[in-house]
Amino acid sequence: MRKRTSKSRHHRYQVKVLKSEVMSPRIAWFSVLNFLRLLAKAAVAIGIILAIAYGIREAIEHTFHQNPDFRLQAINLNPNDVLDEADLVEHLKIDLAANIFDFDISDLEKQILKIPAIASARVERNLPGAIDFKIQTRKPAAWIACPEAGFPASRIENALLVDHDGYTYPCPLRQVRTARELPIITLAADPEYPITAGSTLAHPQYKNCLHLLKAVVSEYPDDLPLIESISQENDWSLKMTIRTGTIATFGLGDHSRQLAYLNRALYHAQGKGYEIATINLIPKLNVPITVSGKNEPPRAIPVAEPSQTEIRQSRQSDDLKSLLNRN
Repeated sequence: MRKRTSKSRHHRYQVKVLKSEVMSPRIAWFSVLNFLRLLAKAAVAIGIILAIAYGIREAIEHTFHQNPDFRLQAINLNPNDVLDEADLVEHLKIDLAANIFDFDISDLEKQILKIPAIASARVERNLPGAIDFKIQTRKPAAWIACPEAGFPASRIENALLVDHDGYTYPCPLRQVRTARELPIITLAADPEYPITAGSTLAHPQYKNCLHLLKAVVSEYPDDLPLIESISQENDWSLKMTIRTGTIATFGLGDHSRQLAYLNRALYHAQGKGYEIATINLIPKLNVPITVSGKNEPPRAIPVAEPSQTEIRQSRQSDDLKSLLNRN
């Protein structure tokens, strides 16, 4: 058995600490006084902050809102074809005796944008006493007609217009005169593509008619006022009615050539003294027409002979179509 030595002895000491809390009424009273002192300091600090805020508010109120120098003296509106200053005051219900700092600028902008014919709006205070309104109006591209949906073919105030982005809106009074030269695009009612004011058109017939309208604007911009209406007759053709009474049939594509044929035919009819009632521009040769009036109709509408390059391209296109049809 191993002997115990002094080296192997371990001395363990245990220290016991007695912790006691002494509470007396006097000590409790001092604790309450310390808490009340802290609470009073916090209340004083909050009171000072509120007093400063109130003073700042009163200073702002006196300096800006109650200052007669900032009373509304002028409303500046950029020239536009939708509304003037009087219309603006009526629509926004502006108090002409108010201070310019009484108006919520962002709210004024939101109220203006509720007018469908306005695309964007910016409102700014112009010290000392004016408010500037800068608006951008929608530019109409055509009238929209859909009798089944409650939009008759007309060019009057509140009739349906569509801008170049496809957004529809009721025609304001100030745009009636300039928009009268625009054609009417007539669409058939489609439950999948409802036509409503204040929305973007997704109607497939509108896209096809717009394609023809853009070709007219690109090729013959000066002739746009001559077009009465454009509509889609069936799955493969469009109908354009000219204000002289001529009805032209177009395909869904190849509009550049077809417009050139139409222009040549109308020029020929005018020179020979007869009027074209209908013309089918889809065929590349032997374009069929009917005439109105008593004058003798021509035997054929002169069409320029295609070049060798055009003939080769046409043959290649026909061969490709035949191959695709076989497959």
